[in-house]
Amino acid sequence: MPAFAIALLLLLGVGIASVWGVSSLRSSNAWIGHTYEVINRLEIAERAIRSTEANARAYRLTGHPEFRSQYLIATHQVEVAHEALGAAIREDPQQDARAAQMHASAHAHLAELRRLFDLQELRGAEAAREATDPALTLQQWKDFDAVASEMRREELRLLALRKARSDRDASLLIFIVVLGMLLSGALMVTLMVNVTRENRRARRLELEARGAAHEMALSMVQVEQLWKQRHELARYSGLLQSCQTLEEIVQLSITTIRRLLPGASGRIYLNRASQNFHDSVASFGDRLVSSADSLLPGDCWALRRGQSHVVTGEEDLQVTCAHLDPGAPPPGVTAFCLPLAAQGTSIGLLHVSGATEAMAQGSALDELFGQLAEQLGLAIANLQLRETLRTQSLRDPLTGLFNRRYLEESFVRELQRCDRRRLPLSVLMLDVDHFKRFNDTFGHAAGDALLGQVGRQIQAGVRAEDIACRYGGEEFTVVLPELDAAGALARAEQIRRAVEVATVQHLGQQLGPVTMSIGIATFPLDGQTPEVLLQMADATLYRAKAEGRNRVLHASYKD
Repeated sequence: MPAFAIALLLLLGVGIASVWGVSSLRSSNAWIGHTYEVINRLEIAERAIRSTEANARAYRLTGHPEFRSQYLIATHQVEVAHEALGAAIREDPQQDARAAQMHASAHAHLAELRRLFDLQELRGAEAAREATDPALTLQQWKDFDAVASEMRREELRLLALRKARSDRDASLLIFIVVLGMLLSGALMVTLMVNVTRENRRARRLELEARGAAHEMALSMVQVEQLWKQRHELARYSGLLQSCQTLEEIVQLSITTIRRLLPGASGRIYLNRASQNFHDSVASFGDRLVSSADSLLPGDCWALRRGQSHVVTGEEDLQVTCAHLDPGAPPPGVTAFCLPLAAQGTSIGLLHVSGATEAMAQGSALDELFGQLAEQLGLAIANLQLRETLRTQSLRDPLTGLFNRRYLEESFVRELQRCDRRRLPLSVLMLDVDHFKRFNDTFGHAAGDALLGQVGRQIQAGVRAEDIACRYGGEEFTVVLPELDAAGALARAEQIRRAVEVATVQHLGQQLGPVTMSIGIATFPLDGQTPEVLLQMADATLYRAKAEGRNRVLHASYKD
């Protein structure tokens, strides 16, 4: 770097000196040219005055008109030549003064010539010749020549000085250029020596750099792979928010795990309601490490400790989970166990196994699977919470049947569907006979047990597409889409008999039996709207009670 800096400064200095030398040489040459121009204009002025004198004299001697014309032209040229001479030397005060003196002498001589010319024009050539004063003319010429000679000598002196200066500037410029070439050559030799030395050093460093580049390339591949894995995890997180069922969550999780770790296998366990049992809900891969279909919390170190547990096949002495096969994992295989939890509550377990070489990402892969397990646990917990809230909002907690709100929403939809397809629809209104007396005799707890038993019997007696609801108190409603009056009567009779033969166990004693009264209305004969159908079924129910209870009646049948 110092050598390059010196070279730069040297080149800059030589350049500046060369520009200065060329500029000085150009200026000297310009002044030399100016001197030649002044001498030339001086000679033009002299020739002009001499031409004027010669033409005037020839005209006096011959009277020829051609000389007269040449005289008049030459007179004008004298004025033009002196003006040009004055413009050329105006910057030199001394020469300017001499030019003015020379111009005055020329003007005086021209005035004398003009006087003789005018006299010749008036009186003739003889008179002009007689009036000529040779002494005056000679004196005027001497004055003019003296001034012109002095100006010429001065210009020749200036020309000699300017040529000498131009020679000096040219020599200096040559010296600067030669010196710059010598110094540049010396510096180039020095730089070449240094560059050769640096090349040797660079070749040594190149070998080292290639090794470092290879390591960096490997590192970049790992970084790129890690970026792809984190991108995949971010995509998983976004899609996880849109999953609506446990099957979607499980399938998305398996797909993401196999993208993060190609060739991976494992299981997903969920904790059952007893909180002491984990059951497998999904398995994937070729089972590099076999894990049990179900396990207890004590069978897995991850569940015991509440954090991930890693087992590698290359290690001899390590703690292995009880749910894995004895001797697992084999060499070349690494197994992960990651607890699934949310809000401090255990939800399940994620078990993943894969080739150790493919999992050689250090703690990065541990972190990725840890984040996935955390998000999976939260997603399952949120889904369970949503299902619980949905069930609570749609189901009656005592009987497990749909509540009245769900009935009102679904009845309209099913009725419209059957109307569009021109199909029948029947509605059952069911009421437990003498429920108040049963409640007063055995207590409210026994009454609740009875209602729960009745709800189970009703649920068992209807189809999957039917809507069984607790209407209120001891009253129940069942909507039977696509079922006519005859089919509704048969279905209602089946439910009535199931309730009649059932018994209720409460606090170690057997209660019952109990009976039900059921009223039926069918679309479209008994009504066109949900309100009318419910009213007809309810009225038929009260008719059944009035006729002795424990029976099934249809609104369209009076007997």
